Amino acid sequence: MSQDTEIDDLDKKIIRMLQEDSRKPFVEIAKELGVSDPTVHARVKKLQETGVIEKFTTVLAPTRVEKAVAAFIEINVKPNTIEEVVKSLESMDEVLEIHETHGEYDIIAKVRVKTNEDLRNIVVGKIRSSPNITDTKVITVLKTRKEAQLKLPGEK
Repeated sequence: MSQDTEIDDLDKKIIRMLQEDSRKPFVEIAKELGVSDPTVHARVKKLQETGVIEKFTTVLAPTRVEKAVAAFIEINVKPNTIEEVVKSLESMDEVLEIHETHGEYDIIAKVRVKTNEDLRNIVVGKIRSSPNITDTKVITVLKTRKEAQLKLPGEK
């Protein structure tokens, strides 16, 4: 999406409604917003084509799909190996997010697993065993208080 693509108030309202329930029929969205069904269809299509909406997805409850243990793993890598390490992390199903950072650690990865033993196995058996990883720090999540969806500029 280019920086100059306009997202007006109607687009923002449609996006918010879809973020709350991406299965909500466009006809219901149209009715609630006081516009026509074809208007909602056209707006969503434009938002997809311009890259504002990347995809529609389903949010799973971690405890219901046996992924109750969450952790952040801070990782330092050998010089000039970050791309290789990121590719390795991307191949691991347990790794949900990978962030290249500037600070004490080079990478922060978010993982979700079934048990603490599974967390140990991924950290020791998969991550720390990489010859390009020089240091790790595991931060175990005790309780998630908020996991927010991305908001549009200007939203609270």
